[in-house]
Amino acid sequence: MAISDVVVGNLTTLVLVAIAATRAYGMAVGRSFSGTCVLVLSTLAVGVVLIVSIGWDISRKARSAVIASDHNHEMCRGGICWHGVAVKSPSSQIRFRLPQHGN
Repeated sequence: MAISDVVVGNLTTLVLVAIAATRAYGMAVGRSFSGTCVLVLSTLAVGVVLIVSIGWDISRKARSAVIASDHNHEMCRGGICWHGVAVKSPSSQIRFRLPQHGN
C-alpha cells in the first residue's frame, strides 16, 4: 500500500491532530487563535503532509521503474506470463500434459 493511500485514509485523524497541536501551541505560548486561523493552519499542515507523501510515492515508483528495467523478471510463453519469476527458475519450466483419450 502506498504511503499516500494511508494518509488519505487517515485525513480526519490528521486534521484533528493538527487542530489539537495548534490549540496546544496557542496555550503554550499564551495566545488564543481564532477558529478560522486554526482551520487554515490545520488544513495547510495536512495539505503539506499529503503533498509530501504523494511526492514520496512518485519518487519511489520512479526509482523502482528504473531498477525494474535493469532486472526484468517476467517471462511470457504461449500467452502465459510468469510475473516475478526468474527466467532460469524451475517454476518457469513447468509443462502440463493432458492425458490422451482414445476416441
